[in-house]
Amino acid sequence: MKPFSQWTKEEIETEFHLKKDPKNQVLHNWLTIEPTISVDEKQRLAQLSQKLLNHVHDWNEEELKMYFIAFLLDFVEFYQESYRPFLERDLSVQYEEGKRLWGNADFLVASGTQSPKEPFFFIHEYKKQLDTSNDPLGQLLAEMVAAQKLNHHSHPIYGAYIIGRHWYFVILDNTSYAESLAYDATKAEIIEIVSILRHTKTIIDQIVQSSKTKGTAI
Repeated sequence: MKPFSQWTKEEIETEFHLKKDPKNQVLHNWLTIEPTISVDEKQRLAQLSQKLLNHVHDWNEEELKMYFIAFLLDFVEFYQESYRPFLERDLSVQYEEGKRLWGNADFLVASGTQSPKEPFFFIHEYKKQLDTSNDPLGQLLAEMVAAQKLNHHSHPIYGAYIIGRHWYFVILDNTSYAESLAYDATKAEIIEIVSILRHTKTIIDQIVQSSKTKGTAI
């Protein structure tokens, strides 16, 4: 089968019987969070937002990742005892006889130390606006479905894809998925983006703790 990079939203919906749920409560709960950002952090985020505004039309994908996304993720600190962030890691899973999902994930948070074990959250990065050769939602959903089938637990999979200044948050819960409206990182919405990312870490902590309580460590 095709790698993640070649899947479209329509193809992944058809192959895995996914349905879009615009009123998904899990997505609503994930995104509805009161920002907890200090005055100093607001100043730093404002500077970072201005930097993005100045260069978003000039940067290629690698520059966007290096000069903006990496600094934004530093506010969150996904390195924890039970999980960590991984960059450019391969995932592969056979889901039917002769069929497998595979490819390279730009960024994921998963259990494991040297290699990802149980994925929780993905970020799929893009610079240019959506065109016919590039379907970041379809590619992200392909990664999330692969994670769902690799995992030993049935928790929702969280993700985001980025097109230039815009961040879109996506949830996959069983065969239902939902997508947020765009958050513009060149505006004050950058504070909401960081708050959602921090809330993501809280949710992962809850998943890990729940698995320990049930005696099924991740």
